[in-house]
Amino acid sequence: MIRRWLVLAALLPGAALLPDATRAADRPTYQDFRYDEDWRAMTDPAQRTDVLDPIKWVPITNDPDWYVTFGGELRERYEASRNPVFGLSGPARNDYLLHRLFLFGDLHLGPQVRTFVEVVNGLTAGWRGTPPATQENQLDLLQGFAEWRPLGDRSAWVRAGRQEMSFGSSRLISVREAPNVRRAFDGVRASWSGTGIRVDGFAVRPVAPQRGSFNDPSDSAQAFWGAYATVTTPVTNVDVYYLGLTRENARFAQGTATERRHTIGARQFGKRGAVDWNIEEAVQFGSFGEAAIRAWTVSANLGFTARDLPLAPRFGFNADAISGDRDATDGTLGTFNPLFPKLPYFSEANLAAPANLYDIQPNLTLSLTPDVTASVGWNLLWKQALADAFYAPPLSPVRGTAGGSGRFIGQQVSLSATWSVTDALAIGGTYVHYEPGGRTRAAGGQAGDFFTAWLQWQF
Repeated sequence: MIRRWLVLAALLPGAALLPDATRAADRPTYQDFRYDEDWRAMTDPAQRTDVLDPIKWVPITNDPDWYVTFGGELRERYEASRNPVFGLSGPARNDYLLHRLFLFGDLHLGPQVRTFVEVVNGLTAGWRGTPPATQENQLDLLQGFAEWRPLGDRSAWVRAGRQEMSFGSSRLISVREAPNVRRAFDGVRASWSGTGIRVDGFAVRPVAPQRGSFNDPSDSAQAFWGAYATVTTPVTNVDVYYLGLTRENARFAQGTATERRHTIGARQFGKRGAVDWNIEEAVQFGSFGEAAIRAWTVSANLGFTARDLPLAPRFGFNADAISGDRDATDGTLGTFNPLFPKLPYFSEANLAAPANLYDIQPNLTLSLTPDVTASVGWNLLWKQALADAFYAPPLSPVRGTAGGSGRFIGQQVSLSATWSVTDALAIGGTYVHYEPGGRTRAAGGQAGDFFTAWLQWQF
C-alpha cells in the first residue's frame, strides 16, 4: 500500500511542474481555503497555461457567471515520533504514513448563488494501534454549503452548511492542518466588507470525525457562535471579537462539568519597514458547572527582517502568557480554553495545548532561495499556575502534572524547511527534539523526537 501511494505521489504532480515563468502574471492563485479562489480569468484561453486549467472554468451557459470549478489536493506525509507529549501520551514509538486527498466542486449559478462541496479521503499505513478519526477517515464530506451574495459580489454573503473557518492568526479558530481531516463546522456564517473593515458572524457546531464513510455528524455536545471584525488603520490593523462556547462534559484538572464560556479579545498586527508584529489579548468569563470562569491570555509574535543581509534573515521572538487554575476548590476556573486553535500550535511535534502556560520562542527564518525557506526555533514552556495541570492537545489535562513545586514543563528545538517547487507543489520537512522539565519529569516525562516530511500538490 505504501509503495502504491508513493508512486501516485510521484506521478500526479507532474501536471503542475510547469515553470512559474510560463504562468501569466495575473493568473489566479491557489488558496489555503479553496472556496476563496476565483477562476473566472480562465474565460480567457490565454490564461490556460496548466494542463488542468480546463476544469477550473467549466461553463454551464453563455453567461460567464454560470460555471463550475473542480479541484483538489493530494498530500503524502510521513511522521515518526518517539515519546510523544514527553512520553505521557500515546505509544512510545510511532512511525506511519498519512495519505490525504481532497476533491471539490464549486458551482456558480450566476453572481448571487453558489454551492461548494468538498470530500476527504484520509488513510494511514503503519500506525501503531487504532488511528484516530482525524487521521483515518475513508471518505466523508469535509465541506458542503450554499452561499447567497445579495449584492452580486464578495462584499456581502450568507453561507449555510458544513464549512471550514479561520480567523486572525488562527490562535482561537482554525483548521487542523497537520492531521488528514481538517476541522470543519456545521451552521451559518455571514460576512460584510467595506472600505477598511470586514465583519463576520457565525453560529455553528464543530464536526466530529468518525472512522468510516459519510458518517461524520455535528457534535451535539458543543455549540459555538460569535462575531469577528477586522479594521485597517494607518498605524496598525486591528481585530476585535466576541466568541461564545457551550461544551458538555468538558474536562479540566478541576473536574468535568458543562462549560459555558465567553471570550472577548483584540489583536493588533501589521508590518512597517523591516518590523512586523502580531499581538493578541483575550479574556474569558462564564461558568463551569457551579464554578465561575475567569481566564485570560496575552500572545506576541514580533519580527525583524534584515533584507540587506545574505539570506534575508528574519529574527523572531514569540511569547505567550496563558492562564491556569490557581485553586481547584475556590469556586473559580482559571484555565484558559483555546477553543479551536491551529494544530499543531507551538511546533509540528504538537507537544502542548495553549492552556496554563508561559512560553517563549526565539526563532530565525532564512530565505535560502526565492522558493526555499528554512527556520530554527527554541521553545521553553512553563506552567502559569502551579496547581493546574499541563494540558496535552487538543485540551486534555495530563495525569500526574497538577500541583507540585516546579513550573518548568520542558523545552523543544525545531528545524524546518519548505520548498515551493511551483505555485501548486510544495515539499517540506521538520525535526523537533524535546526535553522534559522538572514538573513533567516527575510525572514520568522523557525526552523525545519528532520528524515529518511531506509533499503537497494542489490542483
